[in-house]
Amino acid sequence: MNMFKKSIQLPLIYFLVSTFYQFIKNGEIRWMENVAVFFFIFLFVWFSNWADVPYKWRKDHTK
Repeated sequence: MNMFKKSIQLPLIYFLVSTFYQFIKNGEIRWMENVAVFFFIFLFVWFSNWADVPYKWRKDHTK
């Protein structure tokens, strides 16, 4: 669950800022584009956090 919380922060900030910017700048919001970019950023951050976990485990257990 902790990995999920760390992975959702950056995509959520991007989604909120881009939605607000589009509303102010254009008056219309491109929901599908924002959701798709949010999803791909989330997957990238989640996979990078997931890949980092075994390294930390191995570093602590090889003494």
